[in-house]
Amino acid sequence: MSKLPLSGIRVLDLGHLLPGPLCSVMLADLGAEVIKIERPPRGDVNRYVPPLVHGVSPYFLMINRNKKSKLIDLKDPKGKESFLKLVESSDILIENFRPGVMKKLGVGYEKLKAVNPKLIYCAISGYGQEGPWKDVAGHDLNYLGLSGLLYPTAAKSERPVMLPTQLADIVGGSLLPALSILAALELRHKTQKGMFNDSAMMPGTMALLIMVLGRVLMTGQEMKKDEDRMTGLYPNYTTYLTRDKRAMVVAAIEPKFWNRFCDVIGKPQYADWIPLTDPTGFPTPSLAKCAPSKLKKMRGLIQVVFKTKTQRQWMKIFASQPECCCTPVNTFQEAVKFLEKLERKDLIEVPDASGNLFPQLLFAWGNPDLSRSQHTMPPTLETD
Repeated sequence: MSKLPLSGIRVLDLGHLLPGPLCSVMLADLGAEVIKIERPPRGDVNRYVPPLVHGVSPYFLMINRNKKSKLIDLKDPKGKESFLKLVESSDILIENFRPGVMKKLGVGYEKLKAVNPKLIYCAISGYGQEGPWKDVAGHDLNYLGLSGLLYPTAAKSERPVMLPTQLADIVGGSLLPALSILAALELRHKTQKGMFNDSAMMPGTMALLIMVLGRVLMTGQEMKKDEDRMTGLYPNYTTYLTRDKRAMVVAAIEPKFWNRFCDVIGKPQYADWIPLTDPTGFPTPSLAKCAPSKLKKMRGLIQVVFKTKTQRQWMKIFASQPECCCTPVNTFQEAVKFLEKLERKDLIEVPDASGNLFPQLLFAWGNPDLSRSQHTMPPTLETD
């Protein structure tokens, strides 16, 4: 194993819930020494989120492997003194308190900067460190709603669909902050100075809508369910139910994929449903002007075809047809099994002291050598 990219870098993780801890575990996987600062007497509440497997919360394990831990009370003078000593020898600090909390505790950025001018301080919050919303409480679902991301999931009087993930926490609160930290590390090599990173989850979430925002900002047009390419308007980019009430995804954007798909389902005549002449496969002017009623009718015709077979039967058919862009909608367990079929190194097993193995998902760094070869369980609580 070559030297890990962040070996020799020390991170203080004051994060809680998902954003901060997920951000720091990415750095830990890359070789950083991450010290998780937990509040006495019981530490991170995520340690106790059920179900417990061999006494461990899977939720806590997934975002806290490869870390050390210290119980430190920042309201106690001795605890604060111990914390400041750690800051002196650290490179990065991550916290996701509401703006002003660290300053009230006497350990805000200006205080820590005086202790360690090279410290990279990443503050993760809902709406940013400044502005009229900085003190407003919020969680992932609030940011998803405010960002507009949930709006296209509802049709007419239906309520928006709740997504089974925390996109705002993961993207705006973890991935983008991790990227900003890595950029700050590179800049520090050149300037020998640290910096303050203000990472806001609600604006960060809107990075997921980057293509949509281009249209909204320039035309003012909204995007509703079944009224846009991205929300199911076009028959060649949507989902269909099967006979057993499972679902298949069709994403045959390019004409060559669409033509092949129509051949495979036994309806080659459907390939001419609209003149797709743009070599990129994206909606041409003629497609954009196509009446929604015609598109709805074509979706209905294809839905009839899909209802003739079960999902498993369709999977068997498309398994030998790589030029169709037609795949199943998996359950979570099916998704894990599919990931194993890719024969990559995205799944690992982390042993505890008793030899129990805990499955874990690594991050797709693109090169396995960038990540640790041996992973450790989350730390037990250690009183400073």
